[in-house]
Amino acid sequence: MITINLLENGEFNSRETASKTVGDLRNELEIPSTANVMVGGTIRTNEFELTDGALVAYASNNKVGG
Repeated sequence: MITINLLENGEFNSRETASKTVGDLRNELEIPSTANVMVGGTIRTNEFELTDGALVAYASNNKVGG
C-alpha cells in the first residue's frame, strides 16, 4: 500500500491505495478512460508508476476531482 494525495472537492486528501500505476488507479477509483489523470501536475499514461506521497488529480468533461 502507498499513500497518495488525491484532489477531491478542491483540496488534496491523503488516501491509501494498492494501485501501483495510473491504470491500476483508474480501475480502483472507476476513473473513466476518457479522463486525464495528472500526477505532479503532468498528464500521465496508464503505465506511469505511482509513488508514495504523489499528488494526483483527474479531469473529465472539464471537471477536476471526483
